[in-house]
Amino acid sequence: MEEIQKHLFVLIPAGGGGTRLWPLSREASPKQFMDIFGGQTLFQHALERALLLTSPDRVFIITSQKYFKTVHAQAKRVPAENIICEPMRRDTALAEGVGAVYIHKRDPEAVICNFAADQLITPISNFTRQMLFAAKVAKATGLVTAIGIIPDRPHTGLGHMRARKPLNGYDDEVLVGEKFVEKPPLEVAEKYTESGEYFWNAHLLVWKADVFLSLLKKHAPKTYALLPKLEDALDTDKEKSVLQLVYQMAPTLATDYAVLEKLTKFACISAKFTWSDVGDWDEAAKHLRRDSQGNTILAAKGRGQLVAVNSQNNLFILDKQLIALVDIRDLVIVDTPDALLICPKKSAQSVKKIVQLLKEQDLTKYL
Repeated sequence: MEEIQKHLFVLIPAGGGGTRLWPLSREASPKQFMDIFGGQTLFQHALERALLLTSPDRVFIITSQKYFKTVHAQAKRVPAENIICEPMRRDTALAEGVGAVYIHKRDPEAVICNFAADQLITPISNFTRQMLFAAKVAKATGLVTAIGIIPDRPHTGLGHMRARKPLNGYDDEVLVGEKFVEKPPLEVAEKYTESGEYFWNAHLLVWKADVFLSLLKKHAPKTYALLPKLEDALDTDKEKSVLQLVYQMAPTLATDYAVLEKLTKFACISAKFTWSDVGDWDEAAKHLRRDSQGNTILAAKGRGQLVAVNSQNNLFILDKQLIALVDIRDLVIVDTPDALLICPKKSAQSVKKIVQLLKEQDLTKYL
């Protein structure tokens, strides 16, 4: 075992809603638990990567209480006590702060690799090597260490980070990160991509547990406020009630805004693997099998049928009924028992706007 692995932990937040893969992704079964990618859910893919880095007892998962049974069933090797159930959703700053508290209690010298539960990554061997290296950098420097993705196009749905010069003591494999920018508008994203100085933020972040808690204390004091009390309460009969209080009192805030955008120096490592956040249906289609016409056809329940004439480069998720199409190109069509989505692939990011409209119009039964 490498020296770094003695203190290495993995934290997987798995409580998000995956709104841009609606209507297949719902509150009851969000995208990380959808089984459409190679016989495993995205969460199971993440767990597989985690277990190549460390042992099951050093993997922690933070999720909603309503997903506990699903998580426990899909992560049978992870001890049940390592599955932290959030009383309510408060976004990633609190989730990762609470995860850091549980892990810090276990090992005050812990280094945490933070994984999203809804990504596809290949090859895993490169990913494992780079995450271990990132953990060494985070431990040696005390810096937040991020693995960045080289942009292949302007992207308004992802955060960006600027990094240009090598970090002292390292070669070009580690750069000095200068700033995080959360989801820039198109004209700014175009400039970032053209400059060659920016990476996508894949939220593949590594930090020492105590470092992250200190950053929360400094930059997000309302999120941090009750975390020391929670650590004191762990493994006592007060743990559940204090956890409830932590969530009741903390604001809803993403780590990107709470901490990352406040940093003026961090470590950045350029990814040597392919990565996808499966952030919308157009992106999902790239990872599913296509027919001779470039169409991706998936019968989610195994019963739907498609008849298509002169129709190319579409994504079809079928339910029970027959769908017939003529002269259709570059569309996403997702059929479910109670909702049908039709949109151009190029507009797939805007599906989240439909979800927002459903909330505003009190049509939450479709969420």
